[in-house]
Amino acid sequence: MTILDPTHPFFKPLWRRVLSVLLPGVWAAVEYYNGATGWAIMFFAASAYAAYELLFMYDHTMKKAAEKVEADRARLAAEAERRDEE
Repeated sequence: MTILDPTHPFFKPLWRRVLSVLLPGVWAAVEYYNGATGWAIMFFAASAYAAYELLFMYDHTMKKAAEKVEADRARLAAEAERRDEE
C-alpha cells in the first residue's frame, strides 16, 4: 500500500500535482504562525513527500508503471499462446 499513488489518473494534470504540494505547505505555514509547531512539521513533511513523489519522481514512476503494464501484457500473451499450443 502506498500513501500517495502518483499513477492515479487524478494526478495526471500538472496543476493538480502542484496544488497537492502547495496546500499542505500553506497549511504548515498557518499552523506555524498559530504556534502549533508539531502540526507545522507534520504538514511540511507531507508537502515535502508530495513534492518528491508528484513533481520530482513523477516521470520516472510513470515510465516504470508503463513498463510494468507492457511486461504484464507480454506475459499474458505468451501464456495465451502456450495454452493455444496445448
